[in-house]
Amino acid sequence: MDLHDYIDVIRQRWRFVVACVLLGLAGAVAATILTPRTYTATAQLFVATRDPNSAAAYQGGLFTQERVKSYTRIVTNPTVLAGVITALDLRTTPEELAKKISAQAPLDTTLVDIRVGDGSPTLAQDIADETAKQFTKYITAVEGAPTGAPPLVKASVVGGSEPPTSPTSPRPALNIAIGVLAGLVVGVGGAVVRNSLDTALRSGRDIRTHLGLGTVGALPPPDPGRPDPWPSTGPAPRTEALNQFRTQLRFGAGGSLPGSLLIASALPQEGRTSTAIDLATGVARTGRNVIILEADLRRPRLAEQLGLPDGPGLVGVLSGECALYDALRDWGDARIRVLPSGPVPGDPNTLLSSSEMKALVRSLESDGGLLVVDSPPLLPYADAVALASVTEGALLVVRSGRTRRDDASHALDTLAAAHARVLGAVLTAVPAARGPRPDPDQPRRGRRHERSSPAGRAMAPGAAAHRDQAG
Repeated sequence: MDLHDYIDVIRQRWRFVVACVLLGLAGAVAATILTPRTYTATAQLFVATRDPNSAAAYQGGLFTQERVKSYTRIVTNPTVLAGVITALDLRTTPEELAKKISAQAPLDTTLVDIRVGDGSPTLAQDIADETAKQFTKYITAVEGAPTGAPPLVKASVVGGSEPPTSPTSPRPALNIAIGVLAGLVVGVGGAVVRNSLDTALRSGRDIRTHLGLGTVGALPPPDPGRPDPWPSTGPAPRTEALNQFRTQLRFGAGGSLPGSLLIASALPQEGRTSTAIDLATGVARTGRNVIILEADLRRPRLAEQLGLPDGPGLVGVLSGECALYDALRDWGDARIRVLPSGPVPGDPNTLLSSSEMKALVRSLESDGGLLVVDSPPLLPYADAVALASVTEGALLVVRSGRTRRDDASHALDTLAAAHARVLGAVLTAVPAARGPRPDPDQPRRGRRHERSSPAGRAMAPGAAAHRDQAG
């Protein structure tokens, strides 16, 4: 992934990143509030040799520097701390007191810095000062000569006695910076991981990248109940999305719509029926006659969704029980007619693959309008393959955030095997907040897809004739 890919991932999953940053910030604030305040007091010792010979001063300095390295390790000696506890009348043990005390020797010096942390600044300073005093006594006892001569080194208290005025812990600014940075790292990292594991198609760019297919429409969910075929009033985003869908499809098909158009999808519940209705009503508004053919004989929903009465439908026409124009139903606009599926047959694939079905499609195309075919899903059934071989074009419906790349790619391969002319994809269930975006390059991409994609290559010269023979 390059920088642009990371930016795209953050733009797509910015809510997750912001949530992680806010959690990191909340954690930092909580830690700052819950952490007890600690004040750090200091006391400083200066260690020097007692050798009066100036010629040996340099050697004495080196000796002392080596000595103070050891002194930092014995500041918390139980003997020293026992004296501190007695002098200050502390209710603690040397072991507990040792946890509050630390010592270090600055590089190339003969100084020993004693630090004491406690919730009370005054008590912390008292412990630091007393520890320094007790430690000087301890050094004198340890370094004392056996003959009673002065010890080789002398430790003197040279710093301390002023209680600290501000706590050293917690540090709000540092905690917040760490919390925000940690949240940002986790958020960006998690977004990248989620993006790499998520194979759902969510945008037109995903469809172009993974399927090599242009997007002719990005449709928000339909209004509940769908009060009329095409909303003359209502939310502007959906109305504009439907207008763009119709316009981009017409230009993507070379300036004119085909006589028949298959609405296909990889799996159920991806929006085929709603897309078929949207397309039919949109084209009807331009003054063109439209017939919606419900060819989903597995789980038909179109008639129920449009409120049409039961009848022989497509199954009755193919079986010869009724005439075609007796089975057609008017719906909504006077330019829209619907041929429902009728009763569910025992062998849908045989009916849809029959010569009668091909003849029916050709008869409906001859009306000079648009035939919109609502088909079963491609992957579970072979019905849509038979339909793709007799229609002039196909649209692949992709449900945003639900349709997987592999499923959509497999569906495209299935359409290519039937020599279908795939005009593009329709992205359904697009969040209304995002809204559809116009795509002025869509016609150019659609033509390029026909040359480069498997479904497009199937429409090379002579492929149309082969398709008719296969039907």
